[in-house]
Amino acid sequence: MYSMRCVIFSIVLLSLLFSACSQNRNPCVIKVGDVCIEKPTFRDRLERFAEESLISSEDVLDQMKSVIVDNIVEEQLILQYARKGYITVTEQEIDIAMKGIMEGTDKEDLEALLTEESRNLDDMREFIRTRSIINRTVEKAVKKEIAVSPEKIKKYYEEHESEFFRPSSVELYHVFVKDNYKAKEALVMLRSGVSLEQVVERYSDSQEDERSGFMGVFVKGDLPKEVEDVVFSIPEKRYSEIIDTLRGYHIFYVAKRSKPGTLPLIDAADEIRYKLAEKIFEENYARFIEDLKKECIVEVNWDEIKSVSVKE
Repeated sequence: MYSMRCVIFSIVLLSLLFSACSQNRNPCVIKVGDVCIEKPTFRDRLERFAEESLISSEDVLDQMKSVIVDNIVEEQLILQYARKGYITVTEQEIDIAMKGIMEGTDKEDLEALLTEESRNLDDMREFIRTRSIINRTVEKAVKKEIAVSPEKIKKYYEEHESEFFRPSSVELYHVFVKDNYKAKEALVMLRSGVSLEQVVERYSDSQEDERSGFMGVFVKGDLPKEVEDVVFSIPEKRYSEIIDTLRGYHIFYVAKRSKPGTLPLIDAADEIRYKLAEKIFEENYARFIEDLKKECIVEVNWDEIKSVSVKE
């Protein structure tokens, strides 16, 4: 899908921008117009893809080579299209993106991104610039044409109504404590009218909890059986007894319960709109890339590509 495609572009593009240029020019393994991707650069991209994807199997990486090649080709086609259409990003936009990265990254994570061997903040700026140009170009050339009419949404719903059946579910909150005495104290407070938020803040031993104690919305099969049996038997807006589990003691609260049934069209509309928009995007994107390929010579040396190994 569009978001996943952007992720793959990011991994593959990042590795290209951070690759050192070879002093002794190597033959092209991929050529898109006048742009040449050399074997050491492709190997570096394959290695970085393996690192980012946590893939260690050479067999799996061999299968992924064609995907990486396709993404390199698509990336270069889009960048060349962007240059012809004068699609750019400003230094101010890059500054804003860099600020967001720096503010949201601690020192340890930043050091993981910026290694002494081949990465620095200038590389990061160039990566942001190029990725932004690609995203902006796709947005302008492909996504702007996507529109899903109410008639199409209704038609899809009528033809795929079974997709929108939902089993019974519970909106679940809890207080989790490791001490039985504290659990009993918390239950007394809850049943005496003290708010769940106050009890969670005072007693909860779970660092994963939000302050509200919200766990999520669950259907049968999502939870351990001993928990499921309890929460699906609690009346709405009621607290459970103290439930002893391997981790500790839980008090559950069912805020809302839904009966099994099919979502009405009004509730399913956003889901359908997103699904149809994704389908249209993929079709438009494929046509866009095929049209670009007709205007540009693309050459791939598959013998050299197949010989690339991350173990070298």
